[in-house]
Amino acid sequence: MKILIGSNNKGKIEEYRALLGSNFDPLPLSELGINLDVEEAGSTYEENALIKLNFLKGKCNFPILTDDSGIEVECLHGRPGIYSARYAGDNATDDANIDKLLDELDGTSSRRAKFVCSIAYFDPTNNSEIIMCNGECEGEILQDRRGVSGFGYDPIFYLPILQRSFAELAKEEKNTLSHRYKAVRELLKRINI
Repeated sequence: MKILIGSNNKGKIEEYRALLGSNFDPLPLSELGINLDVEEAGSTYEENALIKLNFLKGKCNFPILTDDSGIEVECLHGRPGIYSARYAGDNATDDANIDKLLDELDGTSSRRAKFVCSIAYFDPTNNSEIIMCNGECEGEILQDRRGVSGFGYDPIFYLPILQRSFAELAKEEKNTLSHRYKAVRELLKRINI
């Protein structure tokens, strides 16, 4: 079954393709010629996921999934949080965002952090209610980048239990413990797939 993923981020689309399994065929916005021109003005991940979902409702006749995710650093009181993708400014690159975060943490020994993901799901074919699901993954922020896989903050997000960064994990391994995996796992349970 087709499912519209409210993103054009290739990394996210790839992860959703793996996480949703063979029951779904994830499509990026670009495949339907949709420009997600909304201001993420929410104060939480859930609110931002809903803003995107409500914009996309009515633009296709199959399920829609949107998300908002970010990284929260404990000693920075949860920053960058919902501003993770634009932490170094609008249209910032992943490297620019990482550089800004590492600069802020320079000389800091407390580097506990977590990735957070909130997803919103709606299926117009059965007039269902919107389903919201969340996932978190705890770790630490490294002092330097490690690994070449993944996207976003993956090269500096370290999992002590595995002694590797997200960017050092195989995709299949990351997709069994990430924040996005946990949110999708909850969703699939709730829609009985």
